[in-house]
Amino acid sequence: MKRFLIVLYSCIILLAIHACSPDQAVTADVPPYSTFYKVKISDVQPEGWIREFLERQKSGLTGHIEVAGYPFNTCMWGCEKMEGSYKEWWPYEQTAYYLDGAFRLGLLLNDEELLEKARSNMEYVMEHIDSTGRVSTQLADRWWRWPYASFFRLFMTEYQETGDRTYVEALHNHYLTFTANDFADDLELANVEELCWIYGKTGDQRMLDTAEEAYRLFNSSIENRNRAGADMQFASDRIPDHHAVVYLELVKIPAILYSYTGNEDYLNDAIHGIEKMEKYHMLIAGLPSSTEHFTGTSELSGTETCNTAVFPYTYGHMLRITGEANLGDKIERAVFNGGIGAITKDFKAHQYFSAPNQFIATLTSNDYGHHPARMAFAPGHDVECCTGNVNRFMPYYVEQMWLKTQDHGLVAALFGPCSVRAEAGKKSVLLTIVEETDYPFSERIDFKIQTRESVTFPLYIRIPQWCDAAEILVNGEIQQQDITPGTFYKLEREFSDGDIITLNIPMHVITSSWGENGIGVERGPLVFSYPITGEASIARDYERSTREFPAYEFTPAVEWNYALSLAKGEIHTSIHEIKGYPWSEGNSPVKLKVPVRKIKNWSLETAYDKNLNAETLKTPAFPDSMVLETEIQYIELVPYGSTLLRLTLFPEDQ
Repeated sequence: MKRFLIVLYSCIILLAIHACSPDQAVTADVPPYSTFYKVKISDVQPEGWIREFLERQKSGLTGHIEVAGYPFNTCMWGCEKMEGSYKEWWPYEQTAYYLDGAFRLGLLLNDEELLEKARSNMEYVMEHIDSTGRVSTQLADRWWRWPYASFFRLFMTEYQETGDRTYVEALHNHYLTFTANDFADDLELANVEELCWIYGKTGDQRMLDTAEEAYRLFNSSIENRNRAGADMQFASDRIPDHHAVVYLELVKIPAILYSYTGNEDYLNDAIHGIEKMEKYHMLIAGLPSSTEHFTGTSELSGTETCNTAVFPYTYGHMLRITGEANLGDKIERAVFNGGIGAITKDFKAHQYFSAPNQFIATLTSNDYGHHPARMAFAPGHDVECCTGNVNRFMPYYVEQMWLKTQDHGLVAALFGPCSVRAEAGKKSVLLTIVEETDYPFSERIDFKIQTRESVTFPLYIRIPQWCDAAEILVNGEIQQQDITPGTFYKLEREFSDGDIITLNIPMHVITSSWGENGIGVERGPLVFSYPITGEASIARDYERSTREFPAYEFTPAVEWNYALSLAKGEIHTSIHEIKGYPWSEGNSPVKLKVPVRKIKNWSLETAYDKNLNAETLKTPAFPDSMVLETEIQYIELVPYGSTLLRLTLFPEDQ
């Protein structure tokens, strides 16, 4: 029933913007069954804390990725064969992630250094196409076609920016050299995104036929879906058990097929695949458990940092296709919490695995299997996928803050300080909307119109599902129409220069339950954590640690063993003006004080690590039976994203 209502709601929006007609031809920019579509990335200008985040990203890893070591210290895609690759696919996968993020960051900041780094790789590939039309980077091993799916996002972005059809032609000729069977196996299916995009730009039915056949073949054989005994079936009720990053990459594929065909079976597959993933694996930070396969929910569950990029990208597709506003809430939650919480605030180091509860983060504290150092904050890790992907999550967020509609409107889809320059109305009037806000810390967002002439168009404003008392004002006058949480509010009027549309979205502090009786504290899109002050030590002998970009180990320097005692006290909120970078430790403009009691029998776990042949300290599970001190005390919580070590899921004091 829920899926039916989502599809019904999507078609209502599509009809409202004249996009649900099965007779509409595919255009150069818009799949015919997609509700919204992107503006040019460079037309969105980040401001405020978002600009500072992106500038820190540029001065951090994204601008100096070679410090992370191999394969980022090579020619990447810009040479005949990446040094040391032996034509394997994985170095190309990881560098494609990085180049995609660096290119988008360069466009957002208008940074010539980043743009040149990305475009030089693109130009090399364009200049080395073989006689069949295929790009010259010939890879090997299972999934060797998978890296193309990420790298060619650069081509699609460049076309969006410049309109240069040589990139369309290159992709068209490249994919004509393959068959559907080439894209039926696991990660290879991600190339369906490019196949559909090429169909939309060329009208070549062979591209769409190949895409649909690849998805049919993927579904038809367990051999195409199997990975270490796990299976990936979006349409069935099988609990997802596959590699989580791969699952997230592929669950958007049937939705993309729907956007070009109108076949609702495809859309239902994607919606059901996402619903059951969220039901069984979603964590409080907004990302699914993933270390590396899905692991369910508990107070110890964590996530692979690759998800910080894959999640907003996939959910962004779903948001644009379905028009479901709640997907915007989920993107914000994932980026503001799980994403920012997995990096140091100078963007010089990141975790491979990150968790809501992490009381220690050292080269030996990883208890999820694989390399023992994956919980440490380092510029690079033993496997480099997360080091590439971490460069993408905030650019993906910013480029989707503003969208367009086929009824000549604009969509305020994701919130934060920025501006957008776009055409609107039937006469395609060029205007700028300046979004002034301190969101997600502030409850108020002002949209200020700058235009040389008045223009009539619909402005769609996302109303978060978590807000039940939203207000919209036009030049100070409250709009009386119903404002429904979890929808897009349509404001259609004649807009003039100087108009101000204000969105007020009151944020209430709530508690939520997450696996094994863990209790979380939230306010609007932000999750709050107890920041565990840590003793930082630089891992100078770690192979990916340098003087300017060190790897850090953090051990707790304060007590953290608390149970939330809401039956014996109240939560108090303090709000201040932003002073400095709001994600820096101790600098948050919003803080909460919560009542707690100390747990006497809860301490770091000592565990034997067979890889190290030594005992190490780990983050512990909740005690089976808590022994509590009598005294009630108050501790201060801050936004999850501003923490490194943290207690986010509390045991509940009954």
